[in-house]
Amino acid sequence: MIKILDRMVTGFFVVILGTLWYCTKCFVTPNQYTILVYDVFGNQVSIDGIRTNFNTPKVASNFILEYQNRFSQYSFSIASEMPVIERNWFCEMLQKIQR
Repeated sequence: MIKILDRMVTGFFVVILGTLWYCTKCFVTPNQYTILVYDVFGNQVSIDGIRTNFNTPKVASNFILEYQNRFSQYSFSIASEMPVIERNWFCEMLQKIQR
């Protein structure tokens, strides 16, 4: 009896964790990062000759460090654009069940 109960509990957790893992694929991460430049008054400006579009946040932050050394009178920040969400059939089914 204990072995049956143990297998049922293990199976329950495997199914639940597998479902949660599958649903994490529904989350979206940004794929485009942009550097925004602000002057001393807080107005957004554009500086000719600097790169502002990047594919990874690490590269964008490294460029910000370099630009802060070059252009100390400006401040820089990173903005990201979220891609369009592509839904799969499982997420749509879960939403129908929740209604």
